[in-house]
Amino acid sequence: MTKFAKCLVVFAVGASFAFLGFAWVSMMGGPNWAAEAASLPGYEFTKGEDGRWKVTERATGQAITVKSPTVRASAILAAREDLAKKREDEIKSLSGPTATYKKKLAEAKKFNEVDVKAMDARVKELNAQLEALNAKILVLSADIVKRSQDTQLVRDEAAKRRADVFRLSRELTEIKTDHFRSEELERKLRDQLVRLDGVISSLESRNKQLRETVNNGSR
Repeated sequence: MTKFAKCLVVFAVGASFAFLGFAWVSMMGGPNWAAEAASLPGYEFTKGEDGRWKVTERATGQAITVKSPTVRASAILAAREDLAKKREDEIKSLSGPTATYKKKLAEAKKFNEVDVKAMDARVKELNAQLEALNAKILVLSADIVKRSQDTQLVRDEAAKRRADVFRLSRELTEIKTDHFRSEELERKLRDQLVRLDGVISSLESRNKQLRETVNNGSR
C-alpha cells in the first residue's frame, strides 16, 4: 500500500471517529437531529409504529443495522458509520489501482525521458537539415534571380532582333518594290531605245540617200 493510500485510510478512520464523537456530544447536548439527518441525503430515516428507527440507503435500498433502534441518535450514528465504512472501503479499493497507476506513471516518465532525449537529438538534426536547406534555397534563389535577369536580357535582345527583322523586312519590301519599278523603267527605256535605234537607222539611211543625190547632181 502506498503512503498516499495509507494517509487516506488514516484520514477516513480519524474522520469516522470525529463524526462519532461529534454525534455523541451532540446527543448528550441535545443536538438538532433533524438537521443531522438532513446532512445525510444518501440515507432515509423512518420511525415505525413500534417506535423503532430504521435506516435505509437510498441508492441501493439496503437496510442499515441500528444498535439501539429506539434512539434516533443511534440511527444517525449507524448511517454515519456505514458512510465512513463505505468511504474506507472505497479508499482501499482505490489503493491498488493508485499504486499500479503510480508504477506505470514512473515507467512512463522513464520512457518519456528517453523519448525526450531522442526527440531533442532529432530536433537538432532537423534544425541542422533545415539550416542546410535554407542555405541551398538562398543559393538557388540567387541563381534564379540571375537566370531571370539573363532571361530578361535575352528577351530584350530577341525583341530588338525581331524589331530589326521587321525593319529589314519592310526595307526589303521597299527595295523589291523599287527593283520592280526599276525593271519597269528599264523595259520602257529599252523600248524607247529600240524605237530610237529605228529612227536613227531611218535617218542614216535618208542621209545616205541625200548624199548620194547630192553627189550625182554635182557630176
